Amino acid sequence: MKYFKLLSICFLTVIFILSCDVKNKGVTEITFWHVMGGPAGDALREIVDSFNLKNPEYKIVPISVGTYEALSTKLMASMSNPPVISQVYESWTNEFYSNGVLEPIENLIDEDFRNQINNDFFEIFVKDNTFNGKLLSLPFNKSVPAYFYNKDIFKKFSIEKFPENWDEFISVMKKLTVDIDKDGKLDLHGTAFNINVWMFECRLLQYNGELVDSNMNPLFNSPAGVKSIDIDKRIVNVDKSGYITTGYQHQDDFLSKKVAVIYGSTVSLSFIKEAKPEFELGIAPVPQGDRKAVIISGTNVAIFKKATPKQKEGAIKFIKYFTSPEVQSLWSYKTGYLPVRKSSFDSELLKKRFEEYEGLREVYLQLNNSYMEPQDRLWYLGRKYLGNALEYAIKGNEDSKKSLDDAAKEILKEIKK
Repeated sequence: MKYFKLLSICFLTVIFILSCDVKNKGVTEITFWHVMGGPAGDALREIVDSFNLKNPEYKIVPISVGTYEALSTKLMASMSNPPVISQVYESWTNEFYSNGVLEPIENLIDEDFRNQINNDFFEIFVKDNTFNGKLLSLPFNKSVPAYFYNKDIFKKFSIEKFPENWDEFISVMKKLTVDIDKDGKLDLHGTAFNINVWMFECRLLQYNGELVDSNMNPLFNSPAGVKSIDIDKRIVNVDKSGYITTGYQHQDDFLSKKVAVIYGSTVSLSFIKEAKPEFELGIAPVPQGDRKAVIISGTNVAIFKKATPKQKEGAIKFIKYFTSPEVQSLWSYKTGYLPVRKSSFDSELLKKRFEEYEGLREVYLQLNNSYMEPQDRLWYLGRKYLGNALEYAIKGNEDSKKSLDDAAKEILKEIKK
């Protein structure tokens, strides 16, 4: 009897294993390397699970790599065995495509998806993913800069609206820098910020400057570049109305009411909201210079050539799903990343979010005056040299023109290599 029971159990186990094998035999696994954590990681898992449920013949397998630096290193080391899909910066895309390891997105999309991209995607996102006339990738986690401010403090100091230009911004930051208890120490500063290439780039374009020319020759060491740096230098070193931070100290000081204003990206809203600030939160677009201009930030998604035809088929189907108006509305609502489609702005979810935060729609609509960083693979290094120049000029209070000239020389050396 015991022998019969044991035989029955073994038989059922074999049947179960075989049935699972048959069930999974037709499923195509598609690896997706990403760095999304926190609310964005949760939202991505929700979207992936939804896609997998609706498309049982495919299984998107998201693999978190941790940081962008780790992702870059891992991708470079895995070209003989890459993932099917990965987040990529523009400079990476350029390098991977030059090395023949990327499958251009335009080779995989059907006419319906192509029409959607041409008619409903924001033009800047299409341009950002097009290299020498070829659509190589598609937008993933994109954002624009945003300013966050303490509305209660603004009301206390009779400031009715957020500054619309940099002259107003400098003036308001001075007004918000005070020794409240008269003990000789400042209790409130106008602002605090990390030294950031992103904001420099935005101001540079606002003052009609350019980062580089078509051959990657630096152009940022111009009067517009100097003016862009000198705004921060004045705030930190002359007016003392702001100070430099690292990491997330500026956000912590904002939440503890030590500073009235900080900048971040649209994604920062989800983290600030999660901290439940004890004041009315304001959000506003970046102040303008001679014109309105911002640089978009974030990565795109690309498909690698080594994938099988079936994996490529599933990968493009997932990307089409991810960039659909409904999913983009959900993604934006849950993360603060921008919807890549114009039609998503009319969704109930985003209407709800715009009603919740006055000024957020205007922040998102900075897309209408947005630009992108250079796509050239050299810009990955160029950005580092520019970041060093900002450190020397703002933190070290060195001559702005000299700092920018030194960064330009380093980039020119890289071009000659």
